[in-house]
Amino acid sequence: MDSQKCYSKEKENTAVGKGCILTSNITVRPEAIDFEQEALQRIISTLANKNDEIQNFIDTLNHTLKGVQENSSNILSELDEEFDSLYTILDEVKESMVNSIKQEQARKSQELQSQLSQCNNALENSEELLEFATRSLDIKEPEEFSKAARQIKDRVTMASAFRLSLKPKVSDNMTHLMVDFSQERQILQTLKFLPVPKAPEIDPVECMVADNSVTVAWRMPEEDNKIDHFILEYRKTNFDGLPRVKDERCWELVDHIKGTEYTLSGLKFDSKYMNFRVRACNKAVAGEFSDPVTLETKALNFNLDGSSSHLNLKVEDTCVEWDPTGGKGQDSKIKGKENKGSYNFFSSKIFFWLSKGLLAYFEAVLNEKNAYMNFLCLLAL
Repeated sequence: MDSQKCYSKEKENTAVGKGCILTSNITVRPEAIDFEQEALQRIISTLANKNDEIQNFIDTLNHTLKGVQENSSNILSELDEEFDSLYTILDEVKESMVNSIKQEQARKSQELQSQLSQCNNALENSEELLEFATRSLDIKEPEEFSKAARQIKDRVTMASAFRLSLKPKVSDNMTHLMVDFSQERQILQTLKFLPVPKAPEIDPVECMVADNSVTVAWRMPEEDNKIDHFILEYRKTNFDGLPRVKDERCWELVDHIKGTEYTLSGLKFDSKYMNFRVRACNKAVAGEFSDPVTLETKALNFNLDGSSSHLNLKVEDTCVEWDPTGGKGQDSKIKGKENKGSYNFFSSKIFFWLSKGLLAYFEAVLNEKNAYMNFLCLLAL
């Protein structure tokens, strides 16, 4: 029994696993701690990068959501304006056509009213003459009858009733002002949104970064002969990967690019990377942006230092000119006289960009008695 108890206690302090034994008295080696720390550090770095990536994506989604809301509101406003303009045109055309009908109605009515007035006057005169002629038949005296008969003849000859045209000058037909908008209705029923070009595809393999310039090349996913031009946008950044919404740089734009390649020259590579995106445009609208591409801009940004240069050098940010008549040489002569008997050193520091992307640093050290030049190459990229 005692031996069994001892064995049980021993089992409590010892656990046998798959190929490894864990005891209550564990000895941890420093190498294992270092290894675990490195592994944990890698995990922390991976998690931090992933969190940063997710946060950037969240910012992108929020920015896109805000853009959808703003752009939808703008598009609705533009749609209202377009339909309002159509309504305005329809109202103007309707008003013009209504005026035409009213003018035609007024013209015909005036013509008919004039004829009607003439006919009424003629009828009134004719009835009066008829009544006079009827009364004349009852005259018994031959002279009076002859006189009345002559008057009736003269009045009949001059009566307007016999000069009237008994045909209406205008008809009541208004069919020449009827309309049929069936064709226009069909056109209106075909109203639709403008065709939008598809998003181009930037080819990173064909892109090139060299000599302070970047060449960006892209292609269309399918042939589209209605494309008029392209718009290229770019911005500098210090972050790799997808563009960040909260990046401190703003997008710059190059418009009216006719080809599928463009070179940005004269750039100043003062950031690690540059983001690029491009969109196609037809005569009416611009399409979606391509997937953004990030290119690394390997270069060292520098400025020439005028404070440490020779007094006769005219130094600007990126160029140097020798100015022997600039009046600065007098200062060096005065300083030389003050330090006569000793070497008076003055130095000029000149930076040059070499064609192969090399940055060389030359320092010339001169003195009054012996002149010599020492060229040092500090940095090669």
